[in-house]
Amino acid sequence: MQENSNFNHQADIVNSATRFINSWFKQSKSITEELNDFFILPNGKVIGKDVILSRLKGIFGKSDEYVGGRYDIIDVNLELLSNGKGMGFVEGVAGYRDVLQKESKIVSGPFKLFFALQGREWKIVNIEFPGFIY
Repeated sequence: MQENSNFNHQADIVNSATRFINSWFKQSKSITEELNDFFILPNGKVIGKDVILSRLKGIFGKSDEYVGGRYDIIDVNLELLSNGKGMGFVEGVAGYRDVLQKESKIVSGPFKLFFALQGREWKIVNIEFPGFIY
């Protein structure tokens, strides 16, 4: 029974990561649906979703568009805790062409999206993604 539960949770994390990545490539405002209300940075600092949204607008505002986005998910890991909570991550590699005034550069590298489960929803609580800077 636990395996089925893990499989569904794993599919939820992968689907959420896929929606985030595809929204990133489109520079879409719907990217916010996958984000938690607060983020936990590696140094233990906690910042609000509004700070992340502001950062995303700044990053997206520097480019005309992203072209040819591709990604591969290499690993998915999760741990279910008590009280309907859990933590997990999705990692892989991603790349896209960042276009600004008909000039472009390739942005690529590893990514890792960290998730927290609260109730029945997995939300992103930390982002390591090519082109994203805190």
